[in-house]
Amino acid sequence: MLSQVRATVAHWGMVDPPQHVVVAVSGGADSIAMLYALFWLRHDLGLTLTAAHLDHCIREDSPEDAAVVRIACQDLEIPLHEERVDVPSLRGRRGNLEEAARHARYAFLERIAALVDAHSIALGHTRTDLAETVLLHLLRGAGPAGLRGLPPVREPYIRPLVDCSRSQTHEFCHAHDLPFREDPTNQDLRYTRNAVRKELLPQLERFNPKAEQALARSAHLWEEAQQALQWAARQGLAFVETEHGLALDKLCSLPPQVQRLTLRQAAADALGEDRKPSKAHVEALWKLCTNRSGEAYLPRGLRAWVHRGELHFGRASPDRAYEYRLPVPGETQLSEVGWSIRTALESPTVNPESHGPWVAHLDLDTLSLPLVVRTRRPGDRLRPLGMEQHVRVSHLMSKAGVPRHLRDTWPLVCDQRDILWVAGVRLSEHHKVRENTQRVLRVEAVSGL
Repeated sequence: MLSQVRATVAHWGMVDPPQHVVVAVSGGADSIAMLYALFWLRHDLGLTLTAAHLDHCIREDSPEDAAVVRIACQDLEIPLHEERVDVPSLRGRRGNLEEAARHARYAFLERIAALVDAHSIALGHTRTDLAETVLLHLLRGAGPAGLRGLPPVREPYIRPLVDCSRSQTHEFCHAHDLPFREDPTNQDLRYTRNAVRKELLPQLERFNPKAEQALARSAHLWEEAQQALQWAARQGLAFVETEHGLALDKLCSLPPQVQRLTLRQAAADALGEDRKPSKAHVEALWKLCTNRSGEAYLPRGLRAWVHRGELHFGRASPDRAYEYRLPVPGETQLSEVGWSIRTALESPTVNPESHGPWVAHLDLDTLSLPLVVRTRRPGDRLRPLGMEQHVRVSHLMSKAGVPRHLRDTWPLVCDQRDILWVAGVRLSEHHKVRENTQRVLRVEAVSGL
């Protein structure tokens, strides 16, 4: 087993000596075998080791696991950090018990790694765990990222036993008379993973005695494929990215499969914290880009919308309203939403229609100064250019395709009596530039969207 661990560490480039590694030790055969293997290989691999054990307080006899870990660390004279966390009490906040335990364990390990200035954290997952994970992910219809199972390296985590079977770790412990504890919950078939290990995998071995090795080999191939796909996604993203979003013309010029890869990567970047969008979310984004309008909703309050030929990602709009005074001439930054509003005086001979929707020209002599820029209020109405009746601002925004979640913070330019301009949407008929206008106020909205 030692030669296999040495080969695995070298093949996957798990360590870059000299390196400090935190070894996660539960007290089971896998983690005890890993601890001793890394200790006996420490000079060859250039490692400094620190052990870490977390008591999840799930079983009444769990303190006995910690006792075994202490014995092993005393035997090897390795420093040990241990803590107790009442994981069952976290269950309501973290979902099911297994998920709560995983969150608590990883948070603990990363905290210890930071405390001792370790480069990596070694986990005791074996080839058997890898095969089980591939089957579990296959049954739920996973793609390449899921079918790679347990990546050998995903910083800061490394898995030195990923090419060793569970039977090998048990044989290693027995051969070297190493103490370890068997977790009785591993026999409980109510847990899906245990059922896969005890029932499904043995059935597959009837057809292929080396089913575990075959599944692990497939996982490694999927790992390589996933790395290639991630590279392609990054290339696609670099091609379509603009200062504020993704250019739809460029995105739609890519093959449909690469479009989806690119959108998946963009959404993952926007979500952060290693959170991945689901297939349904990616399809919603792709449909949004194909239709070139509308909005889509992603996890964690993230929204995506199409605006001016680009796909944008953003959080929910700020809750509080804003109101700023507009100097004439001058510029005002709307820090809440990333806009700026610029005002300037212009000649009456300027053609108001020559500057596009984000520039408005107003008859300065019809305005009641000072001007302000603010968010909409209940009952806000405007008589749009060329119309006889007043129309609700909310209706104008809807017809103009302003995304719903942006409407509450969309800038309205107003004087002391009226709404003059819904930025980029509609201008007031009352204050338009006429043939007899003497002074023209130019107002420009620059969006940070």
